[in-house]
Amino acid sequence: MWHELDQKALAREENAFAAPRTSEAVEQIVVLARLELYNVNRPCGADALQRHLQNHFQLQPLPTRRQIGEILTRYGLTHGRTGWYEGEELDWLPVASRIPKEERRSL
Repeated sequence: MWHELDQKALAREENAFAAPRTSEAVEQIVVLARLELYNVNRPCGADALQRHLQNHFQLQPLPTRRQIGEILTRYGLTHGRTGWYEGEELDWLPVASRIPKEERRSL
C-alpha cells in the first residue's frame, strides 16, 4: 500500500498551494541553494540553480536566470566566490560583477 505512493508527486501537491514568497525570502532561498551546490562541488551558476530550485524547492513563480544572476552578483557569489570580503580589491572582477558597496548584501 505505502510503497505504491509516489512521494515526489505528493510533495509537489503539498507545495502547490503554498502562499507566494516575498522577494527577500526568494533571495535567501537562492543564496542558500547556491551555497549548498557550491559546498558539494556541483555547478552553481544561474542555469544550474534554476533547475535545482525547480526540482527541490517548487518556487512559484520560479525566478528567471537573469534574476538569479542579479541576486548572486548582489551577494558576491559569482566567479567561484562565497561572498564579499572587507577591504577586498575588486579590480580583477569583470565590470558587470563590480557593484558599489552600498548595494552589496552580506550573508
